[in-house]
Amino acid sequence: MSENTQRVYVHVGVPKSGTTFLQASLARNRAALRDAGVLYPAGEKDLMFRAALDVRGNHKAWGRTRAEVVGAWDEVCRKARKHNGTTVISHELLAAATSTDIDNALARLEGLEVHVVATARDLARQVTAEWQEGVKHGRTLTFDEFSQRVLDAEQESDHSRRFRASQDLPEVLHRWGTDLPADRVHVLCCPPPGGDPGELWRLFGDLVGFDAAAFEPAPDGSGNASLGVTEIAVLRRVNAALDKRLVQPDYGRLVKHWFSAGLLAARTSPRPQLPAPLYDELVHVGERWAKEVDRAGWTVHGDVRRLVPTPPAHPGPHPDDVDPAAALDSAAAVMAEMLLGVHADRQRIAELEDERRHLKKKRKSLRRKLDEARAAAPS
Repeated sequence: MSENTQRVYVHVGVPKSGTTFLQASLARNRAALRDAGVLYPAGEKDLMFRAALDVRGNHKAWGRTRAEVVGAWDEVCRKARKHNGTTVISHELLAAATSTDIDNALARLEGLEVHVVATARDLARQVTAEWQEGVKHGRTLTFDEFSQRVLDAEQESDHSRRFRASQDLPEVLHRWGTDLPADRVHVLCCPPPGGDPGELWRLFGDLVGFDAAAFEPAPDGSGNASLGVTEIAVLRRVNAALDKRLVQPDYGRLVKHWFSAGLLAARTSPRPQLPAPLYDELVHVGERWAKEVDRAGWTVHGDVRRLVPTPPAHPGPHPDDVDPAAALDSAAAVMAEMLLGVHADRQRIAELEDERRHLKKKRKSLRRKLDEARAAAPS
């Protein structure tokens, strides 16, 4: 890259493809990357998240007002324009942007060398991941209900259209890359299950143009924590009991991040696997994706064959097959942790109340002494 080249990599997802890990790694190394010429303008107050909502115009679904997000994308683009080097913009919500959204977003980067990046995994992993992510956002669907809605080619529900808009890799890249040269559209194929998570960071560094070995990636657990099938079942029941009485952004803070990621994710039941009968169909989808990537001439990082699902040698239980006793045990263990947390919070509140009373008495004593000193002072 020449010294005066302003290059922007817009990482648009797809959701559940290591995006959170990459964003955490970029944020961890933000200052050092800036010194190396790579700007990650995540900024303060969830700037990148608000910028994605600004592009999409779906702020209400996330409990945000228009005033909270308007101008956030422009702010990110201004930072890119001011930076003489490489800028990385990254948020998985961008994947489902419409063609109009994309035209408006990329117009703000006109004159810069724009690249589009999609991290991608095989659809077998994506389906189970998207199902549980939906549960983490308040949904109550069983896996069978979810898969019937999003995998049936005859379905034309809002749910199925949203799934395809964010998870159909060729569709996402055709929308985002329609006005870009093919060599500026990048497909980063994620490592297989159980592989080295550092490989994703190294591939991303090679793609963007920095030596990832010089920058420590985010530690394990920095990604969006997965739940086991038992804990997903518990969360589904919690969502049903909440009955939409807790909405965004409070639901996200309390249920997704504190209850789910903080408590449920610590449990160790088996992670959901795609039921064996669904693999044949998704293998065909993966093969179609790989052919489409090759035909489009997009730049591939990693092995494109990773887009084709590989059935496990030892399939696990169906994601909906949960032992009720195990679910009860998991719920009881989490409730115990919640009670301990409430107890600790109450103790802390009591300590703060004692401190407040002590400071109140001290303030009264100091005020009395001050009044006495004023009275004794010569007029």
